[in-house]
This record gives sequence, C-alpha cells and structure tokens, in this order.
Amino acid sequence: MTLPKLFTALITPFDQLECVDYISLNNLVLDHLKKNVSFVLFGTTGECPTLTQQERKNILEYVTHILNVYPEFKKNVMIGVGGNNTQECIHNVEIAKSYGYSLFMVTAPYYNKPSQQGMIEHFKKIAKQFESDRFIMYNVPGRCVVNLLPESVKTIQESCSNYIGIKEASGNIGQMVKIKKLCPDDFYLYCGDDSLIIPAMSIGAYGLISVLSNAIPETINNICLNPADPIIVSIYFQLFGLMETLFVEPNPSPIKYLCKIMKKIRSDVVRLPLLPVQSSDLKAKLDEYSYQLTNRN
Repeated sequence: MTLPKLFTALITPFDQLECVDYISLNNLVLDHLKKNVSFVLFGTTGECPTLTQQERKNILEYVTHILNVYPEFKKNVMIGVGGNNTQECIHNVEIAKSYGYSLFMVTAPYYNKPSQQGMIEHFKKIAKQFESDRFIMYNVPGRCVVNLLPESVKTIQESCSNYIGIKEASGNIGQMVKIKKLCPDDFYLYCGDDSLIIPAMSIGAYGLISVLSNAIPETINNICLNPADPIIVSIYFQLFGLMETLFVEPNPSPIKYLCKIMKKIRSDVVRLPLLPVQSSDLKAKLDEYSYQLTNRN
C-alpha cells in the first residue's frame, strides 16, 4: 500500500482557556481533505505531551467523525503513539485502533536516555503487539537527546516487517544516506525537516512530514510531488527562509502564530512549558511571510 508523499504534523488548536478548539481543528482537517493532504495527529507539532488521555480520545472521536465518510483518506492518517513509557505507547495504539486507525508513528524514547539496544527493544515490543498494523519510526535527537542510528533502524526493520518507514529529523543528510543504503528500497524514508526536503529527496527520501504544510498544504505537497521541477525548486528557495524562521522559537509556537494570522486557526495559544511567540521581530517576519503567502495563494 503506497503512502502519501506528504504528511502534515497537525497542530492542536487551543482557545484562550487552553481547551481544544474544535472549530479550528475542524477547519484544519477540512482544509487538508480539500487539498488531499494527509496528516499526523499527536506529533511534536500537535503538543502531544501536554494532552491528557481523555483529550486524545476526544480528538480522535471528533476527527474520526469527519473522516469516516472518507475511508480511503482515513487509512493513511497517521497517529502519533510514541513516548518514553513502552506500555503507555502500546495503550495509545490500542486506543487509536478502537477508532479504526492502522498507521502509527513511534518516536524514539525521550528523557530516559536508553541505549541503542534499549531503543531497539522498545520499538520491537510495540510493533510485535500489532503485527497487522503499519508503523513509522521517528528519530528526532534534538528533542529526545538520543539518536536512533541507521544500524538500529535496519535491525528494527528486519525484526518487524510492519515498520515500513522512518521520519528522520536528525538534520543529518549523511544519516539519511546510510538508512537508504541499509534498508530495503520500499522502506519509506520521510524527511522530518521542511528546509531539507529537496536535498533529502535528491538522495532518495520518499517524502516529508511537515510543519509548514499546516499553513500551505497544497504548496508543500507540490514540492514533494515534483522535487526536480525547476519551477518547484524556485518555490522551495523562496520558502526556505520561512522554513528556518519557523524554528527560531520552539515549535509549534511560530507555526501557530502564522496559522492564526492566515486565519487557519482562531488562536495561537500553546500550553506551558511552551510560550506563544515572544519576539516582536519574529512576529514581524511571520507577518510579512503571511502577506506573501496569502498573495501567492
């Protein structure tokens, strides 16, 4: 089963009381349906560590209600189930499965600082519980401290054939090259950094799991579908500064601010320990990018 080239790491909109803003969530989901761009629920950009189990269930129920009339779309919606407690990750899969999902993303365990073998056993334990479902590893050493090495990725993939890919967000093109060399040709290598998508696809990455596509899903999807097209490459160059700007302050604060001023969501509220965008200079830059994007699209 072929996966989409692009997934949006969907933000979780909050209102001024820090409750989930379901009106804005509805707008985001419908925008992605309209543009035929799939998404990940409960990723880093979705502020998953700050969501309660009840909130996860409520969001799943709400989004599922929208997607049930789009079964072909729903089967390629990815659910983030990772964490630093292996049993809790398994429980998160069980919850998502109860709503009909079968594609999951598992991040490298953070804070515990496991060894490579510990991470291997973590990933294996989860996938072997659900051998009929599909899993994507997620390596993001900047947030997790630990770096899932290409050799470990290969070991996990060989042990669990239902690990069908990885979101590689180390920012290291060399590490992506090694994964391509070690893993089968049909293993999905997703770039986890918007700003590296063209270089990553030039060495064989399959696609992107994106932050910026919350704001402009159609444009980012076109980049993933046509990475060698000179016109598309020129658009990538134009967006490169914005892609980097979105990480001047901790994600997802900048993308929430951008989506708010582009009227994709109603508020840029984030939950502690994150803060909304603090720098007036950053806000000014994002205001300018918003103007440019609105006039382009």
